[in-house]
Amino acid sequence: MYIGGPTADPLLQPSFLPDPAEDQLAPNHKPKVDPDNPGNPGSLTHYAGGCKPCNKYNPERPDDSCKHAERCSFCHSKEHERPKHRGQRGRHALQRRQFLEARDRMHDGLVQIINSIYTVPHDTMDKLKGLMKKQVNSTSGYNDQVQFLARRIAEIGDRAQNQRPDNARVRRARGELCQVDLESRCKWYTGTLHLMVRKMYEDPKNEKQKLEEIRKAVKDSLDEFEGLAKELETNLQGAEGLEEEVKQALTANKWLEKDLGALVHKEIPNATSPEKKQVWDDLKTELTFMLEVTDEECRDKMKRANKLDEMLKLVKETVEKQRESLLGDEEELSSS
Repeated sequence: MYIGGPTADPLLQPSFLPDPAEDQLAPNHKPKVDPDNPGNPGSLTHYAGGCKPCNKYNPERPDDSCKHAERCSFCHSKEHERPKHRGQRGRHALQRRQFLEARDRMHDGLVQIINSIYTVPHDTMDKLKGLMKKQVNSTSGYNDQVQFLARRIAEIGDRAQNQRPDNARVRRARGELCQVDLESRCKWYTGTLHLMVRKMYEDPKNEKQKLEEIRKAVKDSLDEFEGLAKELETNLQGAEGLEEEVKQALTANKWLEKDLGALVHKEIPNATSPEKKQVWDDLKTELTFMLEVTDEECRDKMKRANKLDEMLKLVKETVEKQRESLLGDEEELSSS
């Protein structure tokens, strides 16, 4: 039957419908791969000894490991030992080992540059750890500074990667910073900087120009990394000031000092909006009016506060209740 009308789809007309008897493959059909007898072009020369193993193919998952399947130009024979894929740390460790083995044959200027990549950051890390050990007294304060340094190292490393000729395909620093310790972040940075040098050296420019560009890029990055010590000192000085502000605001409620201090160190040092700092100023004012809190339920609510504005709301409510209670007591005394 012909389907008429101006909106009829020509693919629905009888002449376009497939013959049910025809054996047609589904559009996304992928031929089954026989792991015992692979028929892809790259496997045909396996027994002649001229093949190269496919680093994607897995004989335990023959149908979904190599996307090229039966068209792959690399060998899928089960007899090959499957190559292992190195992670980023493994690749960084390998490039350093290769450098140590080959540096006697490398340009002296390039060797000096790469040596500085592995000495300056680690010396700086020792200085940073010493500063934190000496000046940071609380666990929350220590964690805050670790977060700050890990974030800054990631930023410095990303800027270094932008110097690479192939920077468009570079994957930036990833991962939850709370799960990254300073030592591993420093190793990532040195490996990243070393890789930047390698990629820049592969650029088809004359030797002198390449070395000059590499030297400048590495120096700029290492100078910024060394500058983390001054940034940390500034942070720690600010943290000491915040601790003093917390103590002064809690003259009648010392039990809240630890929890309030953690919130303040979390929100205020990195606060960029004036509203956030205003919340802290308002909270300090309200805390000076708050008498000693003896109600355990009220104390628990304040200790569980996750943000300063939440703490401010609770403190205001408590101050108002205390004020009403005092006024009520005065009225009773005057009436009696």
